[in-house]
Amino acid sequence: MSGHRLRVGSDAELAGYRARSHLHDGRVVAWAGSYDVPVAVDAEVERTVPAALANRFGTDGFWERWTRAECVVKLTGRGVVDIVDLMADNPDRGDGPGAGLCLSTVRLPGDIVVTIGTLHGDGSPRGIGRSAGDCSFACNL
Repeated sequence: MSGHRLRVGSDAELAGYRARSHLHDGRVVAWAGSYDVPVAVDAEVERTVPAALANRFGTDGFWERWTRAECVVKLTGRGVVDIVDLMADNPDRGDGPGAGLCLSTVRLPGDIVVTIGTLHGDGSPRGIGRSAGDCSFACNL
């Protein structure tokens, strides 16, 4: 399970990990699994969605969608501004900006929503799923 390969701690404690995400409260979430393929992590603490974002994208599953869009941006080199497009366009579609990626979203204690994304060298879609259960086998997370 992907959650067992994640660490939560301070920036100093997790400085040695390449794939990390900084939470709004100063903690860091890091991927402690394999780096056989490019890996990205994005994490957010579940909280009230800012009004401007809620009005534009809704609140249902917002933090899951946001962390998934962030991982697509990190893995594909798209600009942060592209998150707006990714939130409007389903990154899990399989033929869009998420093609060739595996995105696995898990929840950690403390209401932390984490998406782990991997990019496969051949660019082929590999089980783009909505949760660790959908995707972990195909992506070896």
